[in-house]
Amino acid sequence: MKLVLTTVVRDAADVLDAHLAFHLNAGVDFVIAADPGSADGTTETLESYARAGHLRRISAQGGDVAHASPTEMARLAVAEYGAAWVIPSNADEFWWPRGESLRDVLAVIPPRYRVVQALMRTFAGRRQEGHLFTDDMTVRTSLLGPEGSAGEPVEHMLRPVYRAEPNMVVDPEDWTLGGRRVPLRAWYPIEVFRFADRALDPVDDSRRDDLIADGTLVVDTRLRDVLRNLRDTAGDAGVSSFALPLAGTGHVTFPVPNIADDASYAVECAAVGEVDLVRLDAQIRELELRIALLEARFWPRVQRTVRRLGRRRR
Repeated sequence: MKLVLTTVVRDAADVLDAHLAFHLNAGVDFVIAADPGSADGTTETLESYARAGHLRRISAQGGDVAHASPTEMARLAVAEYGAAWVIPSNADEFWWPRGESLRDVLAVIPPRYRVVQALMRTFAGRRQEGHLFTDDMTVRTSLLGPEGSAGEPVEHMLRPVYRAEPNMVVDPEDWTLGGRRVPLRAWYPIEVFRFADRALDPVDDSRRDDLIADGTLVVDTRLRDVLRNLRDTAGDAGVSSFALPLAGTGHVTFPVPNIADDASYAVECAAVGEVDLVRLDAQIRELELRIALLEARFWPRVQRTVRRLGRRRR
């Protein structure tokens, strides 16, 4: 089973090396990255992983521009790299398996499910100069706090992983393609760690302790610890970054959740499931309306045909 991650990156040099090294150690076999034209070292990082055989860089300003859309990158992953699963990611996202690796958690998904959804985990904090970005990102939002999902649309709480197929379509607004692609619901075997300082306002330090006390935020050091391990291993190997010598060599060890962890996680999954039911209900209502419109057109035609046949028999 081959797992390919696709991404579009622009000026992401501060996180890109860690992003690539992490996923190549977490079970991703290959990366396809579209680069719209970065000016901060992003391109150089992509090229270094490409030279090592871990990545294909698509220049969105060059001759490969036709392959830069999510659908085309997914089809490229299938046609040229034999992907069984495709993860469409952003550079500031880290896909964390609730098992030993991404490959392990996806391998057991029954064939009928074409989409596996991952639960978003948004971290908040303020970066300090000279620190690895995750060193200052150890608190994240929780669905078990007093505000729960806080009315967030399901698209902001879940991210899709697609089972690969020829000529597949990736629609960021409709993962299931109107229900034709069956998603695994109610359980999300992957978490997506995302960093608020690249997208949202970070949490004020003066409120942090209160938000942790009431359950709105929780302390989560899993990603920080894994990236520290990668960095230390790279240092022992005599290289200065997370580094190519570590890519794809299994230096990440993911802790398997215990019963207590899974029980708490199941409650959060249930909260997301309730939000997802709103969208599902809307899809059902839309389908019922379409059926009613078709019936309104169909039955008058049947009645006219029956009347014509009756007149002919007379």
